[in-house]
Amino acid sequence: MRLLEYQAKELFKKYGINVPNSLLINNVEELEGAKNLGFPLVLKAQLPVGGRGKSGAIVKVKNESELKQAYLTLRNKTIQGLKVDKILAESFFNHTSEFYVSYFENRSDRCFSIIATAAGGIEVEEVKEKFVSNFGLEGPSDEQLNQAASYLGFNGVLKDRCVSLMKKLYKVFDESEAELVEINPLAVSEGDFAALDAKIILDDNALFRRPELKPYLPEDVSVEEAEKFGFNFVPLDGDVAVVGNGAGLVLATLDMVSSIGLSPACFLDLGGGASPERVQSALEFLSTSLPNMKILFINVFGGITNSVSVAQGFLEAKGRGFLNKPFFLRLSGAGEIEARELLRKNGINSFIDIEDALKALKEYGKR
Repeated sequence: MRLLEYQAKELFKKYGINVPNSLLINNVEELEGAKNLGFPLVLKAQLPVGGRGKSGAIVKVKNESELKQAYLTLRNKTIQGLKVDKILAESFFNHTSEFYVSYFENRSDRCFSIIATAAGGIEVEEVKEKFVSNFGLEGPSDEQLNQAASYLGFNGVLKDRCVSLMKKLYKVFDESEAELVEINPLAVSEGDFAALDAKIILDDNALFRRPELKPYLPEDVSVEEAEKFGFNFVPLDGDVAVVGNGAGLVLATLDMVSSIGLSPACFLDLGGGASPERVQSALEFLSTSLPNMKILFINVFGGITNSVSVAQGFLEAKGRGFLNKPFFLRLSGAGEIEARELLRKNGINSFIDIEDALKALKEYGKR
């Protein structure tokens, strides 16, 4: 999960890392508050993507007369397919030098690494000359941090301040269990450091241990709605909604759908012992809350959940007009014969073997 810049900077401030004064702007009326930051200031579109400067998503504003027009221009932009919604107004930090510092999970070497380079403001992949040092769970040593600061050309008091900043940055990385924390550029002016930009990628799988980070989670109304029904639901980027009973079965089905070249639109686990009402509610929920869904693929193995309950829920959803997209249903296990006969009498075909269901899905998906 990638935090937006203003969220990452909020986290930086909690750890004592200096960032420019700023204000998050959600509408034109809030521009009045931005004036209090003083001019010049910088307007920055808040999007979870890199290369915003090259895309025109960062604008320097010299005076009050330029502020509103610059804001409206940014709000009307679409950057890498994403519509600009939030804009960060930030005091301009007059500086003399820019650097790059980051910590990341080094999966190739199975460790953690620090990267530092004097080429701030440039994508680190494009930089040939850089300091890279690996470390383990114990964190970077003082020697490594001193080496990084020396590599950046600092000495004396400035070197000490740089080492102090890198220690704070590591604390952000460690205590949030992040995959990446990055300052680019790290600006220096008259002995003062400031993170002009901030990037943090959190490990979704570790968030249950970090409840303090929950406010940074993106709002997803569909997930909250699914929780009310008792489903386990995760929206995805594809167009084939995947539904099953039991997390393991749904995950396996996601892999199977992906293996035939199609892209899942969601993970939806009905749970054990799903009633006809829950099945009907799931189909209603998907038809109204998943706009990118084009096909529905259901894989149910009867056990605690009886196949007849699934069939009854299907018929109820059909009667209410919620089966409004092409669907492929595989039923197997407890009650399967009775369930398939019930569906057949009402004009709904189902599959016994998952291979046959996937074959039919693949043929339809290639149209």
